Amino acid sequence: MLRRKKKEEYSNYIKNAEECVASKVFPLSIAAGFQSGDIYADDKGCVMFWHYCGFVFLTGNITDEVLEEIYNDFLTADTSRRFIIITDSEYVKTYYETRGNLQFEGRINYTHSSPVKPQELSDGSITVERITADNIGMIKGRIIPSFSWENEAQFLENGFGFMARQGDVFAGVAFSSAVSPDETDIGIETGEAFRHKGLASYLSYKMCEEIKARGKTPTWTHVLSNEGSRKTALRVGFEPVRRNIVIQKET
Repeated sequence: MLRRKKKEEYSNYIKNAEECVASKVFPLSIAAGFQSGDIYADDKGCVMFWHYCGFVFLTGNITDEVLEEIYNDFLTADTSRRFIIITDSEYVKTYYETRGNLQFEGRINYTHSSPVKPQELSDGSITVERITADNIGMIKGRIIPSFSWENEAQFLENGFGFMARQGDVFAGVAFSSAVSPDETDIGIETGEAFRHKGLASYLSYKMCEEIKARGKTPTWTHVLSNEGSRKTALRVGFEPVRRNIVIQKET
């Protein structure tokens, strides 16, 4: 049976997070104490990392029994937040394909290779600045710091990013959606009126520069159907390294 671990025990699971093939940055962000989330483990060697944003990663000895428990108690139940399994395991996929009420989608992982600098912004009315306590309240949209950080204070202490605006109007943001000791995953959002103008690439490039200046590796992920995210990733020097499987309750 999976048991929820106390926060003071989280550092004991850093090694397990590092062994998570589907992604290390999200599990490590929890185990290393940078971001919020839950860690569950059983007495047979299976560990489950449930990030604040709702992403779930399994590692270790994954058995039918634990998958059945997850299906009943988390995957198809009404949970406190989203519960979305991201896995590289064909075993997990095959097990859940025999069950109902679930949907499946591919998810691409990227790592950063050689930076490709995008063109400068052509619209001189747009300004780009670091995210601070003074401007974080302007950020609007879905994939923004509140997507993966429990509160503003936590983000401002452990995360970072850049915001674009046109006067007092929010234009776009690129930020650390997940932070580990070695990697930083990039989240990106642009306002509807500012899309298809190179802003996403410009902000993403600035994030890549900042992440590497901090001695870490930039990472990027998106669901297979997100063509805009794929194009942005390739423009700024990312290359695909893995295709994972996303499993969640049917909507």
